[in-house]
Amino acid sequence: MKWIEKFAESIGRFAGEAVREEVTETSGKLRSGSSPAQKVEWLRKAMANLEVSVDRETIKKIIMATCPHTYPRRRVRKLKERYTKLGNIDKLLEIMRDDRSYKGASYYDYPIRKGNTIYMTKVPYDPQAHKNARTRQEKLLAYCHCPWIKAATTTNKKVPPLFCYCSASWNKQLLEGILEKKVEAEPVECLLRGDDCCTHACHLPPDS
Repeated sequence: MKWIEKFAESIGRFAGEAVREEVTETSGKLRSGSSPAQKVEWLRKAMANLEVSVDRETIKKIIMATCPHTYPRRRVRKLKERYTKLGNIDKLLEIMRDDRSYKGASYYDYPIRKGNTIYMTKVPYDPQAHKNARTRQEKLLAYCHCPWIKAATTTNKKVPPLFCYCSASWNKQLLEGILEKKVEAEPVECLLRGDDCCTHACHLPPDS
């Protein structure tokens, strides 16, 4: 399912059909050949319409449910098996930090646990381009994994930071799959706030 279709579905699920129709109809339509600038403008309108229709907590739920990517089941299964054998989340996090399967970096975003919160800082989408970047825009484009935010960066358009709850869903999927418990996730650093990286705080249940 495409991001826009899932976005509309999530609005209906958490805010109701009336809000879904209002947000999608007033934001206009996109075509397959729409330019990055047109896509970003559509997103800006959609987020603005959403912000006047529902509260922030509802928007967070909508955006997180809209993430179109499913964490690779094979990776979740293998980490869950290791966690079961180890019986200790901290030992598993150490293994995850030592991973180098994403272009020489950790696929699991170097998780660090502080109390009952695990902080996961995204590795650059293109580590080499990020290292060689000469301008801030080049660095941001090499860092970000999201095509919507890349388009916003290219066109110098601002998108509300709430949009980054979409990427927080990625690590939430992973940890919930490993622990088989509900995990709350939120971005505490993100490019849309002017930060140089994106860090997600994943809050574990008290008994983890």
